[in-house]
Amino acid sequence: MPVTKNGNCPIHYEVTIDNAGPTLVLIAGLGEQIGSVEYPIEQCQLFGKAGFRVVRLDNRETGLSGPDADGEATPFTLFDMADDVAAVINDLGGSPAHVLGASLGGFIARWLAIRHPHLIHTLTLVMTGCGASPDEDGPQIESAVREKNSQVLAALPKAEAVDNLVDYWRWLWGTAYPFPEDFVRESMSKSYDRAYRPEGIARQLQAAISTPGLFAAQTQIQVPTLVLHGGEDPYFSLAHGETIAQRIAGAKFWADPRMGHIMHQEQWEELARRVKALAGI
Repeated sequence: MPVTKNGNCPIHYEVTIDNAGPTLVLIAGLGEQIGSVEYPIEQCQLFGKAGFRVVRLDNRETGLSGPDADGEATPFTLFDMADDVAAVINDLGGSPAHVLGASLGGFIARWLAIRHPHLIHTLTLVMTGCGASPDEDGPQIESAVREKNSQVLAALPKAEAVDNLVDYWRWLWGTAYPFPEDFVRESMSKSYDRAYRPEGIARQLQAAISTPGLFAAQTQIQVPTLVLHGGEDPYFSLAHGETIAQRIAGAKFWADPRMGHIMHQEQWEELARRVKALAGI
């Protein structure tokens, strides 16, 4: 697996589908790593079939990425995490990429587009928050989220941790699309064995809290943008997606009333088709 660095922090990534087409970088959400529930290989293959060279990465403090090379867990923000993705794109050759960010990855993707606009062709934002602080006139995070997030922060033995994470994903899934418990359980088991790092998840949450809000800043984004959001999302209400689409000039909005806080398998083909159309390939 290739490794690049942002400063002293190693970032692991992989070219999952090595097509000759344009690069699509997939940025995962809180605590997610390569091979977990978000962006499984079957979904990546559909992006590859749509013509993309598909790249996945471990965000800082998850999977095999970070902390700093000397082992120090230094404080960081979403600015740093956006710069991590920029380092990956530069390591791939520096050509502008198409970028898809989910949940926390959607925050990272927007800061990437703001801080490194020359590295972005298009932006797809999935189930992510509008970035409004409590004193701004925008939708806020759902009240149950802080309590539910505590489930993923405790260091637990494998069997208990996997049960806990399956329950967490069941909550995120919503009720309209079937919950694939066997797939989620297998993914959580493999992720635990690869890199179980609840302390890194806590530092990612702190990074999000420590970073200025995106509510105003995202109006600077000028690349073609697609926003996908669900009506059953227990983390960020549908109003978050609507608000993002309103604040990024020319953004296309795709609302799925059945969608929870996950890209459901039932959506994968349509999502690949829409990202391909956005990219103009």
